[in-house]
Amino acid sequence: MDYIWDVLVKAKNEEIDLKEISFKLASSYSPYMELSNEELNFNEISGGIEINPYYRFSEIFKDLFNPNYSEYQELREVLLDIIVHFLGQIDLQQGMDKIEYHKSFIYDEIKTGYFGARVKEGIKFFNPYEINILLRNFYKFYLSGDYIYYLKDTTKKIFEGSILYLNQEGINEILAYINDYSNEENLMKLKVIEDLFLPINFKLTTYWENHFGVIDVEETMQVGKISIY
Repeated sequence: MDYIWDVLVKAKNEEIDLKEISFKLASSYSPYMELSNEELNFNEISGGIEINPYYRFSEIFKDLFNPNYSEYQELREVLLDIIVHFLGQIDLQQGMDKIEYHKSFIYDEIKTGYFGARVKEGIKFFNPYEINILLRNFYKFYLSGDYIYYLKDTTKKIFEGSILYLNQEGINEILAYINDYSNEENLMKLKVIEDLFLPINFKLTTYWENHFGVIDVEETMQVGKISIY
């Protein structure tokens, strides 16, 4: 890692509260690096992350730690931490593309309950990688309106090996074979996907673990491993 924003991104990916991270002036540092530590273990940051604040922000910090001035040391250290956090957030915002901006906005609305209490509660069961899939596909679904494609794509990426079929009998139904166990976590994840992508006039029928039998498809016709539709 080279920059302040690298630390913030890694913290978010590892679900570390940014309030737990503090920045401080390094006791010694290279003039060609912003971070004193190239590799960070977030289990060992209680002492703060040492940085070289002059690498990119010399104009801001050049007078804060003047060697000829020793008063209010604790206050100056607190100011450094606050300002660096603020600058790091600006770094993140400037580095966000349009999709990332909208994903962030959608995620905030999910967490505030805009999409309903079940989605608000269920999002807690997704890991950061799965949340990224969910948000990106919802944004693309919002632009295209192709609910069937993004319902299928999201489900298959969250539950690898799963298959979804559109009922061809003239009814608004999607059949889903989920290649996983129907425990609380997986049930909540599927409910979130359903609430975000499934049209209100459609029904989702789900089969867990065992696929329903499909004539002429040998893999689905094994005795003891068939669900009845």
